[in-house]
Amino acid sequence: MTIAYDLDAHPIQIKTDSAVGSDEQVVVIFYPASGSAFGSIVLRFNNILQYYIRSCTYSFAPILATLPVEQDKVWTFTKTATDLKIECNGVEVLNLLFSNAHTSCATTWSKDVEKIMFHSMDKASDGYRQQPGSKVTVKARDSSLSLAE
Repeated sequence: MTIAYDLDAHPIQIKTDSAVGSDEQVVVIFYPASGSAFGSIVLRFNNILQYYIRSCTYSFAPILATLPVEQDKVWTFTKTATDLKIECNGVEVLNLLFSNAHTSCATTWSKDVEKIMFHSMDKASDGYRQQPGSKVTVKARDSSLSLAE
C-alpha cells in the first residue's frame, strides 16, 4: 500500500531499534504522483551498516560514518534537487550528490516524490513521521509503535 508523502517538501524520519548484525533492513520505495516506482532506499543492518539507493549506487555500500551509540535511532532522509542526505539521530551519515553518482541518478531522482511504500522485506522500520516542526501526527506500521517527539 502506498502512502501519500511529499518527500521534496518534507524530510521523512524513520525510527529503528535494529542492531548492526541483525540482518534487518529498512526498505522504502518512492513513487511520483501517478505511475510506477522510480526509486528506493535500503539500509541493511549486516555486520556493517550498508545502504543502496536505486539508480545511484551499483550495489550495497558501507556507511562509513560513526553512528550514534543509542539502540533507538531516528533516520532522517532529506531530498533536494541535487542530493540525498541521511542523518542518524541528528548526525549526518551520508550526503549523496546525484551528479557524482551513477549516470542515471540525477535524472531518476529529479522526479518529485509524492508517495512512499514500505516494502514487505522491511523488518527494521518501527514508525515514520514528517520531520519535527510540522503539524503531522506520528504514524507507525504497528499502532503500538510511535516516534517520541
